[in-house]
Amino acid sequence: MSKKIQIIIGTIATASLVTSCVSRGENTGWEYAPDMYYSKGYEPYNQADSNSVSPYGMSMREPVAGTVAYGKADYKYALPNSGEGYEASATQIAAPADLTDADGRGKYLYEIYCTPCHGYQGNNDGEVFKKVATLKPAWKGYTDEYIKTLPEGKIYHTLVYGKNNMGSHASVLKPVDRWRVIKYVKQLSAAAAAPAAAATTQDSTKKN
Repeated sequence: MSKKIQIIIGTIATASLVTSCVSRGENTGWEYAPDMYYSKGYEPYNQADSNSVSPYGMSMREPVAGTVAYGKADYKYALPNSGEGYEASATQIAAPADLTDADGRGKYLYEIYCTPCHGYQGNNDGEVFKKVATLKPAWKGYTDEYIKTLPEGKIYHTLVYGKNNMGSHASVLKPVDRWRVIKYVKQLSAAAAAPAAAATTQDSTKKN
């Protein structure tokens, strides 16, 4: 009886070993209807098969030099990511003349992408600055003279490339939306400056 059990156990062990060996290495097992899993057409981000037409077997090819993708003409930004480019943006970059923000999209986008650091009123009291003690804002808030007088072109340049602690927002904000956010920032700055100016006027009046 014990010999039969030994034979059965030995057979099962051998079968398990053979099965495990077959499933290793390059053998990925059987697939049902693989033509439904893998497109026969060349798709940009699908590298299931090597493309014999494109160089290096790529599915996605580089665009022709000097061309601009459809609908992306306003994404072109000529100024370099340098100190010189930043200074030049003050005079060379300006908002579109027909810019509108009737639906409050600037405020909407500001509250998504800017409030985590700058806060809802631009006081640099967002959750990021609260929780990360090593991050120090470069200016006090939107009441700061720096923001009040900062050219809009420089803010746009910063949204494109990033500056100091702030990273680039070019991938999440369309060019026209960047200007809407900038206009809203200037509104916050003006609103924040108004009470301070009123307080200064009252003080001078009392002294006189």
